[in-house]
Amino acid sequence: MNGMILAAGLGERLRPTTNTTPKPLFSIGGTTMIRNTIGHLYAHGIRRIAINLHHLGSMIKDNLKTGMPRDLTLWFSEEPVLLGTAGGIKGCEPFLKNDEFVVVNSDILETADLDAVIRTHRRKQALATLVLRPNPRPETIGILEKAPDGRLMRYLSARHPDYAALASPPAPMMFTGIHVLSPDIFSYIPGGRPVNISEEIYPPLLAGGAPLQTFEYHGYWADIGTPASYQAAREDIDKGFFSPYRIPI
Repeated sequence: MNGMILAAGLGERLRPTTNTTPKPLFSIGGTTMIRNTIGHLYAHGIRRIAINLHHLGSMIKDNLKTGMPRDLTLWFSEEPVLLGTAGGIKGCEPFLKNDEFVVVNSDILETADLDAVIRTHRRKQALATLVLRPNPRPETIGILEKAPDGRLMRYLSARHPDYAALASPPAPMMFTGIHVLSPDIFSYIPGGRPVNISEEIYPPLLAGGAPLQTFEYHGYWADIGTPASYQAAREDIDKGFFSPYRIPI
């Protein structure tokens, strides 16, 4: 099993801090966001990890040159033009194409049991398995619905032009930013241009009957996408609600 960390974003809502520090290098509980994510993947036996880079990517790459275990391989995909979520995954195809892989956003904190997610993915023979959690703000966050057997039934991005109308009645789940993908996914992602997975990949796959599965998660989850959410996450760590993952060396 391989892993991928999405780390190319601009972090626009965190400016001006992200003008000089990329979001994956934000400090969190004595480590950084991206090292926490690497530590989480490593704790679940994942030893080959791809990372896509764009904004201040050289800073991230230089930071990860030290403090890594010898049995861990990091592979970087540098994007001269920001390729979006699916485009970033497509850019890592040379490294990831021979096995299933876990994709995690670099700006979230969570404690999902990745082993259990992987088992579900394999048991259901899914093309993709999305980790979902209860949706606290269905009026503004993209919504998902699942069948009793865990199959994904609906995927509605908050960016959809008719989101306000289509989101009613609200669905109770949201995407966490964690998914397990089979390498067959690459054949559905066009190359050479930006591609957003929430708009261009998952909805048409779902409409076409592709085997998309879900895994429901009820543990700690936070993102650091805004100054307020970043501060709240730091306070959660101080209160003991979350302990960052460490990378053994």
